[in-house]
Amino acid sequence: MNFSAFARDNLSLIIIAAVALLTLFLARDYLFIAVFALSIAVVCMPLHRRLIQKMPAWISAGTITTIITGAVVGIGIAVVVVLLSDIEYLLSILRVMADTGFRILGSSGGDAAAGDLVSSLGSMITAAFPKLVITLAELVPALIIDIILFYALLYSFIVLGDRIWGDIWSVLPESSRENVALMASKTKDILYSLYIVHVFISILTFFLAYGFFLMLGYGHEMFYAMLCAVFALIPFLGPILILIFVGLYALCIGDWRGVVLICTVGYFLICVVTDIILRPKLTGKRVQIRPMLMFVGFFGGAMTMGLLGFVLGPVLLVLGITGYEIFFKEMRRMKTSKPADAS
Repeated sequence: MNFSAFARDNLSLIIIAAVALLTLFLARDYLFIAVFALSIAVVCMPLHRRLIQKMPAWISAGTITTIITGAVVGIGIAVVVVLLSDIEYLLSILRVMADTGFRILGSSGGDAAAGDLVSSLGSMITAAFPKLVITLAELVPALIIDIILFYALLYSFIVLGDRIWGDIWSVLPESSRENVALMASKTKDILYSLYIVHVFISILTFFLAYGFFLMLGYGHEMFYAMLCAVFALIPFLGPILILIFVGLYALCIGDWRGVVLICTVGYFLICVVTDIILRPKLTGKRVQIRPMLMFVGFFGGAMTMGLLGFVLGPVLLVLGITGYEIFFKEMRRMKTSKPADAS
């Protein structure tokens, strides 16, 4: 069949595909919000299916959407407020570390040089702060629109999720359903790992870090715990960067007790318990993938696709591995079926 005949017989499908591509192009700036909402909806569908047995679907979807949107917005505001409130404290730490560095290098006037360096950094932050506030104020309307769009998309995906999947399943060839079901299952598992496990680990890290820094005695426990919780969302790197930073600060002030506590109790509680023991155990039963490959998918996706890559990177990696397995399974099936066909 030539192209003209195909176009004549399938004109409506071509128009639909063109409209879909045009929509994706025009809405490319909001693609991350759509993918983010869709991926969360996939994770929330099992809960939605249980809730609709006791309440209407629109109430279930509205409740789940409201809770998730409120949590995302609330946590985002809390992180920004806590981190910004301790800017002066962070500058004081940098001053101590810069002073120690100048002294190690044998620079005369280390205190003055460190003070000048940190003062310059502080002046830059102070000077940029009003502009930052103005920029954030200008972004508020767009941010509100993004939140509303996320809410609407998440609600729609949850309400219509089973219907959309049913429509897709109904047009799949019988021979492809097994492989498509496998890829769908792997996608749900990796999204479960990304959201449920990572968020749980982040929350647990927050409380463990708060208790540890309370024991360490440096104050600003909320600041350190929030930093550790945010970095815990990055798998296999996590809050160890925060511990290294605080460990260098402890060395600079000559607190050997703090160094020992950070290298033993802190590392065990905040890194070993969460990243080495719990995270693999929670994800291992659902996502059979090596930690290093997950690391590649997470950061490789972020480097190539920006924020969108944090979600799509691991998903595409798992789908690629699953596709590899399906390809060779089908090739072996074809190889074994040929003799039977020939006979």
